[in-house]
Amino acid sequence: MRRGHRFLAYSLGAVATASAAGRLITRRDGKRHDPAADEPLGAIRGDPSRVMGPGGHRLHTEHFPAAIGPGVPGTPGTLVLTHGWCMTEAAWHYQKRDLAGGRFNLVTWDLPGHGHSEALPRDHLSLDHAADALAAVIDAHAEGDVLLVGHSFGGAVAIRYLAAHTATAKRRVRGVVLASTPLMHVARTVAGRWPWAGIEARILAGMMERVVRSGLTDRVLGRDVGMPEVSRLSYRLVRVGFGDHPLPSHVRFMRDVIASVPPEVRADTFRTMNGYDSRPDLDRIAVPSLVVAGARDRLISPADSVAMASRLRRGRHLLLPGAGHAVFIEAHEALNEAVLRFASRRLTSRPRPRPRAAGRASGRSPAR
Repeated sequence: MRRGHRFLAYSLGAVATASAAGRLITRRDGKRHDPAADEPLGAIRGDPSRVMGPGGHRLHTEHFPAAIGPGVPGTPGTLVLTHGWCMTEAAWHYQKRDLAGGRFNLVTWDLPGHGHSEALPRDHLSLDHAADALAAVIDAHAEGDVLLVGHSFGGAVAIRYLAAHTATAKRRVRGVVLASTPLMHVARTVAGRWPWAGIEARILAGMMERVVRSGLTDRVLGRDVGMPEVSRLSYRLVRVGFGDHPLPSHVRFMRDVIASVPPEVRADTFRTMNGYDSRPDLDRIAVPSLVVAGARDRLISPADSVAMASRLRRGRHLLLPGAGHAVFIEAHEALNEAVLRFASRRLTSRPRPRPRAAGRASGRSPAR
């Protein structure tokens, strides 16, 4: 029973942030210098396209080609970025800003039902469906070798892709970066390993799902979109996903992105994680893996990230001091540097095929 109470307090931690202590913390945020105040968060766009995903549902993607001229031999590798729960591809603002147009191609995309991707029928989204969608994005856009980058739920999707699409992954994927990615569903983590833990985890997950499906989240977030005040309840709710000293602009941006995701999609995506346990899939992954976690993550235990890295055959762990769950924005410099360094070791240029000389017997134009 005590575990259940702790879980309710944990899953409803946003309520605690609305207390006097939460107001005190956010008041400090309001006084903090915000160097990102003039940053056009979410405004960077690549070459958009629509990819046919599983079940015939279209997926929104954005492609940023590498800065390689026609005289440079070799095909650059591709970074494929998958966002997390309640996010859209716009959340990768700093990765687009700092990594696009560099040595590697960059691809971002919206998970099914998120952002500009086509919505699925209610209760049709699953982790396997999301992994198949990622496979469609890779097949459509990835040039050369591939490095997967996933945040939170996006990391879980990358793990399932590697475990389920083994043949393609072995041929194309050279590594994966898992940022703030859960080892298992939060309810399973809190329930522990006592004899009735499985039953308790299902009950607690169901309780949390009911909270997500309620209209409270939408009422709180929807009315505050675009509002600058740090005193708003929506700001304090979203701030739970950050570390000790977030920039107010970052918190507000995340709040507005979360509010853009339809409530039924948020609920369906949460449902897909009920009973989630990555450990069987981790045992099947052989590609080099970098597990990144924020030391102040209140949503995913940093200890679980260490456990995840230890289970991977070629796993390494990187802890970012002071960062919370939203490492892709609040610790973007450290994360981008780690991704670029990891990619530079794993992605090698493949020689481009030489065109056949014109005038061969076939009379056809040179092969492309």
